[in-house]
Amino acid sequence: MTNTKNLSNEISSIISVENNDLKNENANMSGDTPSGKMMKFASITSKEYALDNLLEKKIADLHRKSLIHIHDLDYYATKSATCVQYNLDEIFKNGFYTRNGYIREPKSIAVYAELAAIVFQTAQNEMHGGQAIPAFDFFMAKGVAKSFIKRLFENIISYLEILDVNFESEVLRNIIESADYIGLNNTNVDKLYEELKSFEIPKKVVQKLVNNANKKVISDTDQAMEGFIYNLNTQHSRGGNQVVFSSINLGTDTSNEGRQVIKSLFKALRNGLGNGETSIFPIVIFKVKEGINFSDLDKKRADNLNQNDWDSINDWNTRNFDLFLDALKTTSTRLFPNFMFLDQPYNKHEKWDINDENRWMFEPATMGCRTRVFENINGEKTSVGRGNLSFTSINLPYLALELLEEKGLLINSYIDRERTNRDEIKFLFLNKVNKISNDICQQLYNRYKFQISAIAKEFPFLMKNNVLTGGELLKVNDSVEEVFLKGTLTIGFVGLAESLKALIGLHHGESDEAQDLGLEVVKEMNKVAQEWKEKTHLNYGVIATPAESVAGRMAKITKSRFGTINEVTSRDYFTNSNHVPVYYNLTAYKKIIIEAAYHELTLGGNISYIELDGEAKKNLHAILSVVDFMKKSGINYGSLNHPVDRCKKCHYTSLIQLNCPKCGANDISRTRRITGYLVGDLDGWNSGKQAEESERVKHLKQYNENS
Repeated sequence: MTNTKNLSNEISSIISVENNDLKNENANMSGDTPSGKMMKFASITSKEYALDNLLEKKIADLHRKSLIHIHDLDYYATKSATCVQYNLDEIFKNGFYTRNGYIREPKSIAVYAELAAIVFQTAQNEMHGGQAIPAFDFFMAKGVAKSFIKRLFENIISYLEILDVNFESEVLRNIIESADYIGLNNTNVDKLYEELKSFEIPKKVVQKLVNNANKKVISDTDQAMEGFIYNLNTQHSRGGNQVVFSSINLGTDTSNEGRQVIKSLFKALRNGLGNGETSIFPIVIFKVKEGINFSDLDKKRADNLNQNDWDSINDWNTRNFDLFLDALKTTSTRLFPNFMFLDQPYNKHEKWDINDENRWMFEPATMGCRTRVFENINGEKTSVGRGNLSFTSINLPYLALELLEEKGLLINSYIDRERTNRDEIKFLFLNKVNKISNDICQQLYNRYKFQISAIAKEFPFLMKNNVLTGGELLKVNDSVEEVFLKGTLTIGFVGLAESLKALIGLHHGESDEAQDLGLEVVKEMNKVAQEWKEKTHLNYGVIATPAESVAGRMAKITKSRFGTINEVTSRDYFTNSNHVPVYYNLTAYKKIIIEAAYHELTLGGNISYIELDGEAKKNLHAILSVVDFMKKSGINYGSLNHPVDRCKKCHYTSLIQLNCPKCGANDISRTRRITGYLVGDLDGWNSGKQAEESERVKHLKQYNENS
């Protein structure tokens, strides 16, 4: 039951704005502001309500002792789901409804970008996790095309009016809007000239009008993408100055319009915000696909060129390889984009066709820190119009120490390894993993049954606008079951490395034996998930948990229960999911190989990071090599971390060791990746993640490590 004294103490700490882990649980929210305080008041009380009234006592006890962690427990009572991937094409084509009215189809790239941000903001209030656009380039390309038609029409009108030529604007409009040979940097001037003969416009003038329209639309797209990024970093979707947990996936649209969207977005990312700040959102994911934006031939050619010469090449083998290189340049400056590799066997779709203009429907995409939704037992295999419903994570170190204690091998924080029968311990641990995974699957099922007791009117934006596929078919009092059953339910885990250290004295970065055991552990979770998938006909899976506050909470409670055990509970955090510990020194290539083995086992979501040293933008060849190695090694989703520092006084942005080299000030904003998203000013992180960040070693020091 709720401990009223503890609850009172927590509320008091919020009121007094103490700098503690309760306030800093979510680095994307300010717990100091009035609305932030209200969010924390609501959060801690709604968690206790759920534990006391909505969960089985057994499950509530497991959460309280931190053997499991039910994510977004504060939203349990709302029946909301975690996340969603938008079909903006459908939303914009039909227009959409908000609480206060109908928003008609946008007619320009500026409005496309503005409304995309509004969709993010509006839907966030009906979900408790991250939101994503799975094919941002494809969706925004139509806005660019409309803007080009508009600009060209305006140019021709202006020319005719200046010359005082009589004309019928509707006739001209029909010519421009119905032509299939008009597009950004792709207009057939000869055909257009023939169509405009009745207006007596010289061919040379037609060419100039088209060129001018091209320039204007490129500028329009630049401004639209800048505005989009500004909106997502300033629009507050909830209390506590919290902006939307937003992600956008792009990279595979080969049209001129889609390509321009990517170019303009990357340009805006590199420019930063008003004072040069690195934008925290959206999380940008570049989808790497052979034949579209990558080939070994192009990679080899780029290797043999100076990085300053990359921009001058316009005849790459693959259409969007230049955009892939632009992505490398951008991530070297601003930490985004991350990279998703569509050619991994598990990311391929039998319906994907390079000639299909809607091929984005059959490409996986990523949400937030790492969530992946693709396979579907209840409909089309796609990321679009679907999301994760909920996930719960296992505290693997606690589970391991509990087993050792039960076997009499852990006494007074000392593990007796001489008496440890490794084969027996491994067998028993897998049994424990099986049992706790079954408990979690039952809990996820119970939460699902509670979620589908909701009716459509509880999620008006998501349902009425078909944001979640099938929602538009529901009447206001219909159950949401037919929509929610397409979502995913996932088992997560934290601290694989520490559990291996407890069981056999080595983690998977140190030992092949530990790696084999680690893989067996995650396979056991998958086995249970598959059994529940078959039993319930729901999309159960396994996710490599993005542990932010939970990494510290689990470590703290486990240490309190079992004492300080070297390299198991001796730190203020547990290692994120299946990652090799951040403090363990190994090469980038070795880390990638070890972690890649887990990616096909964690299809509910995963990510691998490589820590770089120095200024990444000075050696793009190294970044190209790392990303290529990720692709070849079986990585699903990867990114590169490196220091991004900014002087708050003069706004100088680069690697800053202590004081600003430009003005000498020591007030430095240090932007770092906390899980999958970025956060500046490390004092806003909880203590566990601060401790973890301080111990991160560089996997690619000075860019001269060998595999």
